[in-house]
Amino acid sequence: MSQKASQWVDPNPGTKPKAQAPAPPHANPDAVDHAMIKGAGPEKTEGGKDEGLVNPPTVSLNPTSQPQGEAVAEIGEHRIIDEVNFGMFKTSVPTATQMDLNYPFEDLDIGQGMFVPVEQGSTTDALMSKLYKQVDQFKKQYSEQEVDENGDTVMEDVAINIKLRNEDGTVKLDGDTPRLSIKSGFRPKLIGPNFAVKAVVKGDKIGWAGDEDYDEAEADGALVIRLG
Repeated sequence: MSQKASQWVDPNPGTKPKAQAPAPPHANPDAVDHAMIKGAGPEKTEGGKDEGLVNPPTVSLNPTSQPQGEAVAEIGEHRIIDEVNFGMFKTSVPTATQMDLNYPFEDLDIGQGMFVPVEQGSTTDALMSKLYKQVDQFKKQYSEQEVDENGDTVMEDVAINIKLRNEDGTVKLDGDTPRLSIKSGFRPKLIGPNFAVKAVVKGDKIGWAGDEDYDEAEADGALVIRLG
């Protein structure tokens, strides 16, 4: 028997010994990847088959804790989870602590903003650059790839205007306009939180304080707005 074929007889290291599959990269010890689908035949459309094997079994495309075909839930049965643990789906993505995020982006509701003043010894440009990076990291941490009705990943064709930079990192300008190059390509379309980051000047009216009064920025800085 080839090494590839012998994978399927290794017992699951979790507490479900009947579900035979290789040990998956999954935090839950009960989880197995590619469990065999019981009773799968030509009429079945779910699952997959390893084309590298002779007479391959039909196996699940998703992790499971039990042999497929033995579930007992009624049609429509469900339970609402008030606070989803997004982290369980992102085992390869660093945590917020590992990413060293300085700001509580997760505390913002849609339509809320967070004012961040320029830090001691820093500049507005440095703050904006820092926030762009941290917002991007947070979005990737708490986003999922969009899929279509078949469960296939939706890709998007993206073109990015990249500001050209000098050797010291400063942006090359033509007058007041940055010089640009374009990077384009396909990438998975993500669904998740969205933010806008805007530079603000001391005294800018950045929000409502009630009774037709404005909340003004007390210093130069940036406003992070939760859009979705």
